Amino acid sequence: MRPTILFLFNSSSYAVQPWLDDGRFSCVSVDHDTTDHSGTHRPAQWHIRHTRLDIDLQEQGAREVDRQLYALGLAPPSFIMSFAPCTDMAVCGNRSRSAKLERDPHLLDKALALATMVEQWECPSIVENPVSILATLWKKPTGYVHPWQFEWACPTGPHPEFPNIIPEGDYYNKKTGLWCQSGAHMPQVDTLCTGGPIGDYPGYAQLGGKSARTKYIRSLTP
Repeated sequence: MRPTILFLFNSSSYAVQPWLDDGRFSCVSVDHDTTDHSGTHRPAQWHIRHTRLDIDLQEQGAREVDRQLYALGLAPPSFIMSFAPCTDMAVCGNRSRSAKLERDPHLLDKALALATMVEQWECPSIVENPVSILATLWKKPTGYVHPWQFEWACPTGPHPEFPNIIPEGDYYNKKTGLWCQSGAHMPQVDTLCTGGPIGDYPGYAQLGGKSARTKYIRSLTP
């Protein structure tokens, strides 16, 4: 039985592709069709070793993931990569958080539960989040990275989905925290790079609003 690599809150194949290319793993992405970005933009076709599970992790949790993996004859996860929702924890949302908490006093408890869900499995895991209060609510991240530090790992040529928004080779700044657990460690960055691009991500100006499209692009894995 192939080891299973589990991707939580994931609707694209970018983070999954290296594991598929390796050939030794079964990959499983979990997201929910009724979220504000997943159902509209998820790929119509998936790799034969890339299974997608439509699970509301807020309501059904890790136990439902295990149940469906078992039903499909897939092994329990050997490694988990979680792109936990950052909407309610990102530092850029500080101004609107008070109003959100008035409407739902348990807002941050729910967000924290999703981010720390990886602890319900006894395997190495990494949680990805931008600069956020997760560092206060949970623990400090193992480290921070920017997408441009992994330009060496990107295919050459324009971005396959949004070439007019996302720079080629993911050559942009977006300070992102990685929380590594149970033996997982920080990924290799380009140690030869002495500095990245100057300024903020150039696509930000095109990603305002609340449409499913812009939310999908903002959440897209580098």
